[in-house]
Amino acid sequence: MAIIKSAWELAMEKTENLQADPKKIKKEQLVKEGRQLAATFLMDIDATKEGTVKQYASYAGEERDSVKEGMVITFLSNLSLPRSAAYKESFSKVLELGEIIGDGNEELKEMLGQLEGFFSQYLENQEDLIERMKQQFAPHLQQKQAQLQQQYGPNFTLRPEQDPEFMKLLDKQLGQLDEQYTNILNQVKDQIKQILGVE
Repeated sequence: MAIIKSAWELAMEKTENLQADPKKIKKEQLVKEGRQLAATFLMDIDATKEGTVKQYASYAGEERDSVKEGMVITFLSNLSLPRSAAYKESFSKVLELGEIIGDGNEELKEMLGQLEGFFSQYLENQEDLIERMKQQFAPHLQQKQAQLQQQYGPNFTLRPEQDPEFMKLLDKQLGQLDEQYTNILNQVKDQIKQILGVE
């Protein structure tokens, strides 16, 4: 009769063969430090570019590469389509982080400069789309409003944002716009990775 092993014994057998790779652990720790350094720079009002550059410069060789990798991860995750014109306040800090990581790389500087225009264009296209949709939907909305005024009185007004049909159409159109811009942004992120030499 076969001996039935407990889950504990099976787990112990599997872990016996695993050995911690100190080099891998050290790299993961440095990547984490890089992520934290970048996040602190972006989120902490007191964090300065000079202070962050100084901290980043305190690493050398392979350690610096690992820290840079972590900083790039945080940097790229903060490059996302803006939700409002207020993005410019936080985006300037993201651009500064890119400059720190890029360490004077002109190609990266140029690309980051173009991103600001790209984001502004996205917001403009979003506003244009909303206005066009409202204009196209206006006759249909007026018809609905006339019907509802018969029911609720002449003072009843129906705004496009109150109409589920309009909002459904608008969401679909905005989703397509987001998808187009997100695809371009992902290509830009891939180019930034290549420029910075990280995977």
